[in-house]
Amino acid sequence: MKHKFGCLVGALLYLLVACRSTSILQGGRHERAFHERYVNKPLYTAMLIQPYQSHDEYLIDLTGNVAATDTEVLRAPVVVPLGSPIVLVGLDDRHALARIPGHPRLFRIRVHTQRGTLDDLARELALVVAPEPPLQLVRPELRPVVERQEVTRGMLRREVVMSWGLPDKITSVPGAAGTIEEWIYFHKRVHLFLDNGMVTNWQQF
Repeated sequence: MKHKFGCLVGALLYLLVACRSTSILQGGRHERAFHERYVNKPLYTAMLIQPYQSHDEYLIDLTGNVAATDTEVLRAPVVVPLGSPIVLVGLDDRHALARIPGHPRLFRIRVHTQRGTLDDLARELALVVAPEPPLQLVRPELRPVVERQEVTRGMLRREVVMSWGLPDKITSVPGAAGTIEEWIYFHKRVHLFLDNGMVTNWQQF
């Protein structure tokens, strides 16, 4: 009887360990698919990256929570231009992990992936990585602006991120004809205003 009970407990523990995922993806199938699609594949940065300093590593925050919870967090003195080579090397419990040639430190990309599926993760990573040089996705009249890392009226959200990277904070309020967003870049000391996803104005602070 004791032997049977011990075998049952052992089997249950094995199942618990086997089913438990230490990754942001739920289950081995999604993790295997992530490795097949992304890991050690040639990719390009899909936006300008100016990461936060996180101990001996760099942090790219797609959740918007880092600056919201820690107003003292600082941007690292590193700028990775749009279209630079980037290689994803794995996952941990909250991040996709990346290496960028010329930068010895690891880049951690913090993601939401609330459902833990590969499709969720792929949608978020599309902000950061692209399979082809991303400048070709910018409207031709705005390519010189993005190349100069500038922002101008009429730019779309994606074009702003390509040119300036992710903001530290976003607030939104209902407007007369849609949503008005305020994007705050602490290190640039700029409030950027978007009406229905298009830049309308900005203000220094």
